Amino acid sequence: ELPSFVGPAIFVAAAMSSFAVQLALARGGRALGARRFVLRLTDCCFVTRPLTRAASSGPNANVSDEKDGVNNGNQIESSRRACLSDRATRTLRVHGKEVPVGNDFWEYVADEQSVQDAMKFQNNTENYIGTVKYPLGIIGPLQVNGEHSGRPYVVPMASHEGALLASYNRGCKAITQSGGCTVRIKRRSMLRAPVFIFDNVASATDFYRFAELAETKDRLSKYLVENIEHCMVTSLKVIQTDRKVHLSIGIDSDDAAGQNMVTYAGDLVMRVMKKWYSADIPESYIEGGFNAGKRVSVLHTLIGKGHSVVVDCIVPKDVVQRVLHTTPYRLQRFQKMHNRTNEFIGGISCTAHVANGLAAFYIAHGQDPACTAESSAAVTHFDLVRPYPGCTNLEEFHLYSSMTLNTIIVATVGGGTGLPSFKAARSILGVRSSNELAEVCAAVCLAGELSFYAAMESGEFTAAHWNMTHKY
Repeated sequence: ELPSFVGPAIFVAAAMSSFAVQLALARGGRALGARRFVLRLTDCCFVTRPLTRAASSGPNANVSDEKDGVNNGNQIESSRRACLSDRATRTLRVHGKEVPVGNDFWEYVADEQSVQDAMKFQNNTENYIGTVKYPLGIIGPLQVNGEHSGRPYVVPMASHEGALLASYNRGCKAITQSGGCTVRIKRRSMLRAPVFIFDNVASATDFYRFAELAETKDRLSKYLVENIEHCMVTSLKVIQTDRKVHLSIGIDSDDAAGQNMVTYAGDLVMRVMKKWYSADIPESYIEGGFNAGKRVSVLHTLIGKGHSVVVDCIVPKDVVQRVLHTTPYRLQRFQKMHNRTNEFIGGISCTAHVANGLAAFYIAHGQDPACTAESSAAVTHFDLVRPYPGCTNLEEFHLYSSMTLNTIIVATVGGGTGLPSFKAARSILGVRSSNELAEVCAAVCLAGELSFYAAMESGEFTAAHWNMTHKY
């Protein structure tokens, strides 16, 4: 059973530093209305509520700021204004004061469609005023041969960088004319790492040993599955750093990204470990930094989270010459030099520009663009493949290209995936699951690497950018 709580609703003060949220919960009083629960983050406040569609019964359930219409973090969605932009009076008011805006604002941001759709954004955006129109293009067809994909895809990409989609499109052409790329998902697991802090290393080590017990891990896994709907625990790892003990929780959330679910899991683990552990735990927080969320880390390169994906493609010599305007030998030689330089300067992402493709893909399909930081911790590798046994002429070899992307974070449900424009763009792609989406994403990234390195090696990079960005 979940521990009981004080009062009809519990508000937990959250001090947010970077992307770590400090969270402390008090016990006692009324029990939670349901065993399964969720946490809602609004303006530095965690709000606990039963996992139902019913309105909150908390003390601030019907509180709203009618004066300025700005969400203050305490009212529920049904009581806040859907849009601060009033098209009828052509006014935008914030904190009771009118914000001066020009005609372009009403034409392109608070346009009629954006204001009409305001209710559709209420769970995704606070203090909503309208939408920003972002350029959307397509690339492909891109032949993807995965376990969840197996056809050519036309891929929407959102970018305002001239020449970018043209380059990715060329990479798609090279892959497709080579018979497509092979993609495999190694594992799928979203992570959160609550931290438990003790007075000294001796006390911390005692807790570490308790948490490392197979019995403790099995008990935690069963507890999370029983108390969080659709939760499947994939890993429980215990890491001690001096007087701090991090308990990294991995969950598989199916077609959702799982960032919220694993946060709920982390909170449950914090509270139940205080109940199960015989000694006192002076401090605990929902994240101690070990998860490295929304920032690049070696953790994302080696261990990864979300979808861990590998992709490769053998590009025949004639395709490299005809489409990429170079040769396999020269291309792999340049790519290896580029990677060695990246290692020399301490780079974590050993790629050409994978963040470009990830950001354009994530934005177009309603993913979290901030995840580009951790997803870009990838590795690109080019090599040579003999065209026939016994061939020793390096100039005749084909090109082997591959990528390891251990932290692709995508979803087909939840978050921004259901918002109108993102959903419409994703319908062009026609994917049926997050696994299929992840496989296509990895293939897109490889296409971008092939074209970028080829443009650099052949000397076409500068001219291509100038010509594509100065057409008119």
